[in-house]
Amino acid sequence: MPLDGADRTRLIAVLDQAQERGWVGPQAINRQIDHSLAFAVAAAAIPTKAVDLGSGGGLPALVLAAAWPQSNWTLVESSLPRAAFLELHCARLGWSERVAVVHASAESLGQGKLHLAQADLVTARSFGPPPSVIEAAAPLLRLGGELIVSAAPNATPWPSDLLSDHGLSPDNLTLTSPKFHRTTRTSDVSRGTLSGGA
Repeated sequence: MPLDGADRTRLIAVLDQAQERGWVGPQAINRQIDHSLAFAVAAAAIPTKAVDLGSGGGLPALVLAAAWPQSNWTLVESSLPRAAFLELHCARLGWSERVAVVHASAESLGQGKLHLAQADLVTARSFGPPPSVIEAAAPLLRLGGELIVSAAPNATPWPSDLLSDHGLSPDNLTLTSPKFHRTTRTSDVSRGTLSGGA
């Protein structure tokens, strides 16, 4: 998916600052932007509402927000300095109306009604082990909503029983590089609790 040259230039300026703080990896920023754009290729559709778990220095969320100007994003970051950085730069990019930054743990977001079963897409990059990612993401997804998570080159599909316990389809792991775990919300039930329940 192409990214407008002006958008890429603005993103590089932000992500360079994040890299200086150690909040994104040491690889070339353009390469990291391209990896983030691959999330868009892996997605079944452009989301109306999306959530990024453990947003860190802004990858992939800032890139995807630029690539999909029609989408609304919630960036979830537990570190206050990182959350403040993201909020500042989303405002400077003119995205305050459609990109919200929540200073909270990813696990806590699905415990309140505001974000429960709302997301068309949940993304994560370097968030944590599969059970943690799945447990945090599943309550946020509407029926038919997608979870897309960056995968290691030698990754194998996530266990189907772990996914089904959270109302998610078997892992449709991409075969080409970069790899992504992909699963879809197929059931209202997550660990025996209705996603729309109290």
